[in-house]
Amino acid sequence: MAIILLLIIIISQSHIALADSEKNFSKYMQIWNEKKDLASQYLEEAEKAFKSGDELSGCVAQQKAAEFGIDATNSLIKAMKANGSNNGIENIESGLRKWEELKDFC
Repeated sequence: MAIILLLIIIISQSHIALADSEKNFSKYMQIWNEKKDLASQYLEEAEKAFKSGDELSGCVAQQKAAEFGIDATNSLIKAMKANGSNNGIENIESGLRKWEELKDFC
């Protein structure tokens, strides 16, 4: 009887863990999508400012882009971990370092 009760508890907990994992994955992917879009917009803004000779505005936009890019990339890493995937995570972490370099460039 105790074994059956224990199995029921284990099975119910695994479903809760899977549901939480799926929920976290969706949440992190939503953040990834929102932040990467904002990063792209600010990168375009920075490029236009630099081309027009406005270095100060370009740097401000570039730093904002980097902040959104860092947040987006961190969310993508968390989503991958929530999904149980580590394939290619080194490349994503390399991209994270590029965002950090871009932030500190100006």
